[in-house]
Amino acid sequence: MTPRRAPSGQALPLALALGVLVLLAAVAGFALGRAQLSAARAQTAADLAALSAARELWAGLGALAGDDPAAAGRWRARLAQVAGEAAAGSGGRVESFSLGDGAWPPTDVRVTVSVPGPHGTRARAVARAGVAVAAGAPAGPRGWATGGGYSGPLVYRDGKPTCPAVAAAFDLMDAAARAAGIDLVVMSGFRSDAEQALLFARHPDPRWVAPPGRSRHRDATELDLNMGDGGAAHRWLAANGGRFGFVQRYSWEPWHWGFLPGCGGGGVPRGVAPALPGWVPARHRATIAAAAGAHGLPPVLLAALLRAESGFDPRAVSPAGAQGIAQFMPATAAGMGLRDPFDPAEAIPAAARLLSGHVRALGSVSLALAAYNAGPGAVQRYGGVPPYPETQAYVARVMALAGGAAMVAGGGGGVVLLRVEGRAV
Repeated sequence: MTPRRAPSGQALPLALALGVLVLLAAVAGFALGRAQLSAARAQTAADLAALSAARELWAGLGALAGDDPAAAGRWRARLAQVAGEAAAGSGGRVESFSLGDGAWPPTDVRVTVSVPGPHGTRARAVARAGVAVAAGAPAGPRGWATGGGYSGPLVYRDGKPTCPAVAAAFDLMDAAARAAGIDLVVMSGFRSDAEQALLFARHPDPRWVAPPGRSRHRDATELDLNMGDGGAAHRWLAANGGRFGFVQRYSWEPWHWGFLPGCGGGGVPRGVAPALPGWVPARHRATIAAAAGAHGLPPVLLAALLRAESGFDPRAVSPAGAQGIAQFMPATAAGMGLRDPFDPAEAIPAAARLLSGHVRALGSVSLALAAYNAGPGAVQRYGGVPPYPETQAYVARVMALAGGAAMVAGGGGGVVLLRVEGRAV
């Protein structure tokens, strides 16, 4: 009789097989864990690289607004270097680096970063970071001008009243001055005839104080800037004030600067040509200057908007259906009474009229630009510049072109991750 095998003898091969499977599963899990860890490290390195480069871009946004190819190349190299240093600090290396979507100035960066992975592989991740403009409505008192001269809404800068158009132009100019290390201080703005009478009674010398009813300050277009100790500021104004629509009224008063376009109408006086950047095409310069003057806008702001909208192409059509040099949607064009959005002679004044209306209603350049791009309803709904990446980039781009990038940076904005795409290889 053959003896029966013990059950433990039959189970031994099964136990060994199960042990091998468990071991293989553990090895696979370990390898998967290493791969996931490498992917996480790659994404962290990519995020840090993108954010670091975007912060550097943010700090120099105003300097990128020009058309100097050599300067643009140096900036791109600098941003790529910053991204590479940040990635290296996390054990990674930058494999590709690009600036935005080709629009200029750029407002975001995109990087691909890799780190060592298991078994000689490399884990790669992509990150994109760019500007976020969080400027809300400017705080401070508001009022209404009475007592002769200008009659309309007043906003305050450095505690001094002025009309919204002048305040918006001053904001742009002040931001550009701060970027150059100059602090502009408003010492006087709108004055009623009664206030002028008191001032004249204290200093009854018409060479220095205009009699009541004759002061330009009654028009709410005048600013006295850095009176008493403004040597550097006055020199900067003499070189740059024209870009923002301001002119030194009197040769003996380096502090007295008037806003040529006025407070919403009237246009630039004949014989005065507001300064415009070199990137504005000659064929559109006169139309832009006239339209800005007629609607109380800094000429450089209107020019920057048109460049950002279409690159000054009168035949431009966007994928969403926006048309012409100012990129009007058909419904908006109809509402503005614009018959032919492809005709710059019609479209540029319509754009000036629309933007100046937003400036008066919302009280700031950044909010007016956001309303032009996303609609005033979106601005009101979010209580500031809407958190749409397209609108955020648009506001930053236009203000950089206009010279007010420092104002965006100082208005609560910053740099954010716009989009993150990670993958392990």
